[in-house]
Amino acid sequence: MNSMGMGMGMGMGGPGVMWLFFILFWVLLIAGVVTVIRWLFRDNAESPLEILQRRYAKGEIDQQTYTHMRRELLGDDR
Repeated sequence: MNSMGMGMGMGMGGPGVMWLFFILFWVLLIAGVVTVIRWLFRDNAESPLEILQRRYAKGEIDQQTYTHMRRELLGDDR
């Protein structure tokens, strides 16, 4: 026995645990890179109906214009 009372490599469970940490590190690193890439390239485009609703809510267009344009977008011929 050495001065610590343990044999060599027995402190953290031996080399098997190191492989586990090594694999876990790479899995987390790859998952993080994929998450960042998906976040950077996500589709932020609004649909035409969402744009129309936002413009009406901000007061940029009146109710008559909103109703007319909404019917055109939805193909509603009432």
